[in-house]
Amino acid sequence: MENLQAYFLNFPQFAITWGIFFGAGLLSFFFLLRRDRSDFSFREMFEHCVPFNVLTSKSFHMDVIIYVWRKLTDLVFVAPGLAATALVSGATDFGLRSVFADFSPLGINYVVTFSCTIVMLIAAEFADYLVHYLEHKVPALWELHKVHHSADFLNPLTSKRGHSFPLVYGGIVAGVITGMFAGLFMFLFGISLVEAVALRAVASKIFTIWTLDPLKHSHIPVSLGWFDRFLISPHMHQIHHSKVERHWDKNFGTNLSIFDWMFGTGYRPEKGEKAVFGISGYSDASLQKFNTFKGAYFDPVLRSWKAIVAQVRPDAGAKPGAKRDPPTFIIETQKRTEQGAETSGSAPAAMAPRSPSPTSNTGPIG
Repeated sequence: MENLQAYFLNFPQFAITWGIFFGAGLLSFFFLLRRDRSDFSFREMFEHCVPFNVLTSKSFHMDVIIYVWRKLTDLVFVAPGLAATALVSGATDFGLRSVFADFSPLGINYVVTFSCTIVMLIAAEFADYLVHYLEHKVPALWELHKVHHSADFLNPLTSKRGHSFPLVYGGIVAGVITGMFAGLFMFLFGISLVEAVALRAVASKIFTIWTLDPLKHSHIPVSLGWFDRFLISPHMHQIHHSKVERHWDKNFGTNLSIFDWMFGTGYRPEKGEKAVFGISGYSDASLQKFNTFKGAYFDPVLRSWKAIVAQVRPDAGAKPGAKRDPPTFIIETQKRTEQGAETSGSAPAAMAPRSPSPTSNTGPIG
């Protein structure tokens, strides 16, 4: 069992990710080829699997740069989260042992292992949901998270497209929440912290495959059918990246959709429903500003700081009688509200997917 677990954890994630991505692309291509009775073409097959120009797409180039940067630096930014997990789990275990000094650890079996794995997964998913929700609602966090939503095409590398600072606060939140359960299991069953964390890692990898995670950042709108009731399907997450009004702030979950349904943020798209990738209120030219290292890493920190100052000290730095421009997030909120008002005049217009502007390179998935 231990050898199987070790092999499963060590199986290259890169191979799983791109295997699922290209496998799904080829399957969907041949399905459409048979349905439409079209002639086979290698060029059309490649364009179906990769619907953007690899050589000219600045968004894809930035995905690659951030992916490499994250591979080199993530360990530094995840360290606080790892420390939080160790401290909280250790404190929980120690506290319980102090209160119940005569307690002897219970035996562990497959049922216990499975149950603990599911609990650790749910705890981690709740932490992810909470942080993700706050990133969309708290202006300072949104300025950092916005980098992830600035992609105008989705591909598996887009999952890593994001600022490094969220790894710090997200890791700490996850460390506190999962650490409490890890400490509880350490006390109840006598397992080590490494074993408790491994349970979460195994569950995460299983659900990564089950939910077809590599397709969540792709153009292939795959639904999981009935399982959408408690899992985030690729189509559901693609909707999260959409700037169409009715898709705003939906489907925050990573693997599980249970918290989205519980807190009213769940959205199950209809078959063939389109999404338009990007950020509402941002023109194509504005989105391109995120496709430089400065635009993806330094400018978001500055805007995040300005958002904090605007919240804490609204009049900071203003000269007497001077008219100040509202913060970026206020402007965006106003644009989103105005954009929503445009479609609120008639029900059919509100329900129809909004097409990208002729000057935009953010196309619908399908």
